[in-house]
Amino acid sequence: MTADRSHLYLENGALRAAVCPAAGGSLGRFEAGNQSMLRRAANLDTSDPLEMACYPLIPFASRVANARFRFGGRNVTLTPDVLSDPHALHGLGWRRPWDVLEASSRQAVLGFTHEGAGWPWSFEARQSFTLDETALTIAISIENKAETAMPAGLGLHPFFSGRLTAKLTGDLPHIWEANAQCLPTHRIDVTAPRNFSHGRRIAPLTLDHCFAGGTGPLDIEWENRPLTLRMVRSDTSHTVIYTPQAHDFFCVEPVSHMPNALNRPEPADITGLRSLAPGEAMQLSCRFEVRGL
Repeated sequence: MTADRSHLYLENGALRAAVCPAAGGSLGRFEAGNQSMLRRAANLDTSDPLEMACYPLIPFASRVANARFRFGGRNVTLTPDVLSDPHALHGLGWRRPWDVLEASSRQAVLGFTHEGAGWPWSFEARQSFTLDETALTIAISIENKAETAMPAGLGLHPFFSGRLTAKLTGDLPHIWEANAQCLPTHRIDVTAPRNFSHGRRIAPLTLDHCFAGGTGPLDIEWENRPLTLRMVRSDTSHTVIYTPQAHDFFCVEPVSHMPNALNRPEPADITGLRSLAPGEAMQLSCRFEVRGL
């Protein structure tokens, strides 16, 4: 590992990664040889996580409607995010700098401690980036440090370039239909063209939706690139797919719960939302495997 100001560089064989603790604990780059496997941050000096390759979602993922919810007999008001006003978005971690806890040539471990405004429960978060000869594994965890139970969720928000030439394959059996504010309304079984079980080109799709179920790998390939990527997820029950037509990138986000889970009437086995007792922790990980090296 070498450090350059706020950057940590990892390398193992043909694989390289850059971690940016100050930019919301983000991954800046992940490359295999001459190919970027995730979107490449043009400027690693930026503190803007929206320019990064991947950032963490903690203590919740996606939107919370109108930035408020009720839990454990208390009414909670959050701060709306500028990207989703009047809704809260993606928790706190991606908007705050993280501390470097451990660093070597092949692994970086970051930490983030929350106490105070923005979320009424204290917690500690950890995020590790581990590079082996064929894959980058990102693992994230949260531990409730408050004196009462805390709602919790986790996720990763990777960006992939090459939307026009990309294809996604994987078992994602259910989809949450969404309204104009990208809030889920009801869950249905997937049908074409949103069924990825036999592969589907990303280019014609306009999605900002959460898919439920399906724990197998997700494969991404590009028509004009030699290497492919396999995402192997752990401790996730939902996947958000975002395919903005105005941009070259797309997102395939492993998350532990559906959007607006904090306000949904369905039970936890449907929403994926966790309730952590004081001292209890949860984790999520995703292994980004490079195929064709």
